[in-house]
Amino acid sequence: MARTALKILLGFLSTAVFFAAFVLIGDVLLAAIAATAVVVVQFVFGRTTGAKPSVSMWASLAIVLILTGVSLKGDDVTASLASETDVTGSVANCACTPADKVRRLAVPFRQTPTAPAPGGV
Repeated sequence: MARTALKILLGFLSTAVFFAAFVLIGDVLLAAIAATAVVVVQFVFGRTTGAKPSVSMWASLAIVLILTGVSLKGDDVTASLASETDVTGSVANCACTPADKVRRLAVPFRQTPTAPAPGGV
């Protein structure tokens, strides 16, 4: 039982490396490269010892590649959440408050300063 749990944990080592590298580095591509390197090392080590790759290793590699693909597909720099409208710099059709209404507001520091009262404080 313990040996099977250890095999499963070692099989999903590349997924753990992927998430840890992503948290530490913050780059999906570098995390995927690190996780893929771990899988390659596991495959080479398995081939030299005569063991064949486990299903959990293949599943871990699939998880890493799928998460990387989904992350990079969603990371489209050309896509924007803003609308495709022409930016003219004009505020004629703007729904915001016009600047002249803001200028008419009473602001304490805009009023003329009064002289201090004579005498001590």
